[in-house]
Amino acid sequence: MTDGRRARYVALFAAESRTLLAGARRALAAWGDAPTERAPADELFRSLHTIKGMAASLEYEGLAELAHLTEDGLVAVRDSGAPPERAWLRELEATLDQLALGCESAAAADGVSSEPAAGEQPARKARVVRVDLDRLDALFEDLGGLVTARQDLERQAERDALSPVARAAQGMARRLDTLQDRILHVRLAPLSEVFERIPPIVRDLARQQGKEVTVRMEGDELEVDRAVLDQLAEPLIHLLRNAVDHGLESPEVRRGLGKRPAGSVVVRARRDRDSVVLELSDDGRGIDRASVAARAVAQGILEEGVALNDDGLLALLARPGFSTATAVTDVSGRGVGLDVVASRLHELGASLQLTTVPGRGTTFVVRLPTRLGIVRALVASIGDERYVMPLTHVAEFLPWEPEAVRQEDGRAVIDLRGEAIPVVDLRRLLLYRGAPSPRRRPALVLEANGQRIALLADAIHGQVDAVVQPMDRPRGMPRWITGATVLDNGRPALLLDLASVV
Repeated sequence: MTDGRRARYVALFAAESRTLLAGARRALAAWGDAPTERAPADELFRSLHTIKGMAASLEYEGLAELAHLTEDGLVAVRDSGAPPERAWLRELEATLDQLALGCESAAAADGVSSEPAAGEQPARKARVVRVDLDRLDALFEDLGGLVTARQDLERQAERDALSPVARAAQGMARRLDTLQDRILHVRLAPLSEVFERIPPIVRDLARQQGKEVTVRMEGDELEVDRAVLDQLAEPLIHLLRNAVDHGLESPEVRRGLGKRPAGSVVVRARRDRDSVVLELSDDGRGIDRASVAARAVAQGILEEGVALNDDGLLALLARPGFSTATAVTDVSGRGVGLDVVASRLHELGASLQLTTVPGRGTTFVVRLPTRLGIVRALVASIGDERYVMPLTHVAEFLPWEPEAVRQEDGRAVIDLRGEAIPVVDLRRLLLYRGAPSPRRRPALVLEANGQRIALLADAIHGQVDAVVQPMDRPRGMPRWITGATVLDNGRPALLLDLASVV
C-alpha cells in the first residue's frame, strides 16, 4: 500500500471509529436504562465488530485484539439471557474509552489527524467531500471582497433606483446573501467533534488519581465555525483537567461530606443570540478564596484584607504563572494555569466567566462566537472616526454622567449596582486629537477575563454584520486594533479587540 493510500485509509479509520464509538456509548447508555432490551447490545456488537475489522486491515493488532475480546465478552453477556450487571457495564464503558484513546493514538502515530474534514457530518449518512480548510479560508476571503464590491455597487445604484444597474445590484445582492449563508454553513462543524473526546479523557484522568466520576454532555449538536472548533479542544481539556485534579474529592472524602462517591462533571452547550455558551461544571470542593487570596498577598499581587468576588478570583487565577497547586502532579501543578485558557480563548474572541461555591463546586462559562471573519458587531465613533466592536464582550449600555465619576487608587471609576467599574475613554485609548467630545456620551460595559470596564464613546451607530479583514499592524499601532472592515456607507472602520482593552 502506498503512503498516500494508507494515509487516506487511516484518516477514514479515525473518522469512522469516532462515529462508531459515539454510537456505542449511546447504545451502552440505552442498555443501562433498559437492561432487558437486546437492540442496544446488538448495536454495540456491530460497532465493535466494524472497528475490529478496520483495525485489523491497517495492522493495528493491539486494537483489533482488544475489540475482539470485548466483542466476545459482550456476546456472552448478551446471549446469557440475564440483564447485565452495573459493574460490568462500567467496565465496558472503560473499555470503550480505552478503544477511543487507542484509535486516536494509532492515527496520530501514522501522522494522520483524527479530526473529521471540514464540512463532514459523521453522524449522518450523507455524501461527503473532504475539503482542505485553507481552501475554505481562501473562499471566505473572496466572499469578503464580493461583499465589499456589492456595497460599492449599491451606493452607485442609489443615484437612480429605477435604472437597470439598480435592478442588477438588487439581484446580485440577493444571490450574494444566499452564497454567503451557504459558505458560512460549509464552515460550520458540530461541537460533538470535541465533546466526544471528553468522557474518555476525564474518566482516564480520574482513574489515574483514584477518583470516580460521571460525565454528562449536553448540546453537542450545536455548530460553530471550524476555525473556532479547531482551537477549542485545548482550553476545554485544560479546564476539565483542573476540575478532576483540583475540584473533585476522593470517594472517601466525598462520603465523609455526605456526597455520592462519584463526582460529577457536566459540559453543557446552549445558543444565546449570536454566540454559543459552554458551561463546564463540577460538584467538587469549589475554589478556596482565602487560599487564593493568601497566595496573591504573598506574591505582592493583592492587598491584605481585600475580599474576592468571582470576577476578581478569575482575574487572579488567569494571571500568567499564578498557581495555587501545592504539589506537582501528572495532571496539573506545573506553573501552567488559567492564563493558558484565557489566552487561547482571547485569540478566539471568546470570553470566560467563573462561579464557585465552597463545598458545592465550580462552573466556568465560555461564550464563543459561532463564526469567524463575519462578526455581529457594534459600530461606535469618536469624532468622525468609526470603529466596530464584537458584541461578545458587550454586557450593557449606560448613560454617561460625568458627576458620577470618582477617583479610587488613582483611577476613574463609577459605581454600577454596588461595584466599582474602571472607566476607559476611547478617545484617550486611541490617542484621538480631533474635535472635543460631546457633552452626552454613551458608556459600554465590557466583560472579559473576569473583569469589567466602562468604555466611553462619542456615539453608537447600531449593529452590523461586519466582514473583517485581518491586518498587519504597523509599528506603534495599539494591540487592540486587530482588523478592518468597510461599513454599508463605504466608510472604513477598524475592529477593536475588546478583550485586550479590558
